[in-house]
Amino acid sequence: MIQLQFLNYVLRNGDASIITKNNLNEEYFSDYRNEYRFIMDHVSKYGNVCDLETFVAKFPRFEIIEVTENPKYLLSALSDDYNTRKLAETFNKVKTLLLQNKVEDAMNVYRNASHYLDNGSSIGCVDITKDVSRYDRYVEKTRDFGKYFVTTGFPELDAVVGGFDRQEELATIVARTNNGKSWIMLKCATAAYMQGLNVGIYSGEMSEDKVGYRFDTLMGHISNGGLVHGQEAIMNQYKSYIDNLPSMGKGSIKVMTPNMIAGTADVNALRSFIEKENLDILFVDQLSLLEDCRRGRTPPEKASNISKDLKILQTMKKIPIISVCQQNRTTTESGDVSTTQIAQSDRIGQDSTTVIFLEKKDDIMKLTLVKARDMSNGNVLNYKVDLNKGIFKYIPVSDDGVSSQESSASLEDRYGSGEECF
Repeated sequence: MIQLQFLNYVLRNGDASIITKNNLNEEYFSDYRNEYRFIMDHVSKYGNVCDLETFVAKFPRFEIIEVTENPKYLLSALSDDYNTRKLAETFNKVKTLLLQNKVEDAMNVYRNASHYLDNGSSIGCVDITKDVSRYDRYVEKTRDFGKYFVTTGFPELDAVVGGFDRQEELATIVARTNNGKSWIMLKCATAAYMQGLNVGIYSGEMSEDKVGYRFDTLMGHISNGGLVHGQEAIMNQYKSYIDNLPSMGKGSIKVMTPNMIAGTADVNALRSFIEKENLDILFVDQLSLLEDCRRGRTPPEKASNISKDLKILQTMKKIPIISVCQQNRTTTESGDVSTTQIAQSDRIGQDSTTVIFLEKKDDIMKLTLVKARDMSNGNVLNYKVDLNKGIFKYIPVSDDGVSSQESSASLEDRYGSGEECF
């Protein structure tokens, strides 16, 4: 009945703005799709709602009724009708899948339901010439960095990008295999832990022990090879570090691996991880190891779907999400990098707020800021690294330019040992 009332209200008032201003589509008028399309097509072509005579001539069986309800009521009732139908469709799909013993598919349908439900709010806006409350938020940002931003773990990178935005960050770290992507990601995660955040890491490849050993190497500069291979020579050093670990940081780091997930390792699982552990920031290692909830047919389509769903998740949960992604094998002759060189899908670069490319040659690691939504792009930072000890030393670049391809000895001769990040 509400759909009939709503369309009659539009026809009798000759005004479709209640539809256009509230972003209503034909899904809200499931019983009158053709009637809705006719009205909106007429508005689009001629700039006005058709009169009753024209409409009745097209749809003689449509019931013309008088509508005296308040527009706010009509909107609220239409939203309730829409949600009731969508929930009924969802429950029917879930029931059918459960009867077919497709439990994982049923859970995915249930989890995705919130993406298309109407939250009852129409399109809104803010007049930024009158609402200047952003000034107060600016002042607060100058006084409380940790409330709005997360340090990247690299002071030089923080100086360029200002840290990761705590509410609107979807960052991607890109490199070829064995260039240190996971190390950089974990260093960022460790810095967030030191800042006091509840950190989540989805590790699609490494076990929780290997992630833990890398964390220990970054925190205590203990030989990672010695930890992984159980070398007795470092036992006393490791025991001392473990005893002191509880007093070293303020936050927590929670690691989830595929064998800890009761179902498919996809974006829905990441959402459950965030909600169950009340995470402040999530790191994903890596995108290519996630499953596509939408079941795309080709690798590019799957990657695009995952990126889109991850963007939706970030927007919904309002926490930073930092992901690791592979770089295409091909590159430009000049060695320049861009978001088009992210493997499988350009959408990943488009959805990301920050994109950092890594390149490691010998013990020199180059970080190139390819995309930064609020800053200039193209900044290059060089580090002398010892991944076995978890040490990163910044190498400044002089006015005449120092290539990250130079030997570490040459760099140290020219600039000294550099500054250790932590």
